[in-house]
Amino acid sequence: LQAVVEIISNRTALALELITEQQSQTRAAIYQNRLALDYLLAEEGGVVWKI
Repeated sequence: LQAVVEIISNRTALALELITEQQSQTRAAIYQNRLALDYLLAEEGGVVWKI
């Protein structure tokens, strides 16, 4: 039983690490997209001009 619990714990820890890495990559992509959008909007005169 202890071996099974250890295997499950290890796999859970690995899954959490992978989720954390994916979340970090997603956060970075969102930030980059936000910067690009802000830049494009600023080039066009900002949000008010677009509306």
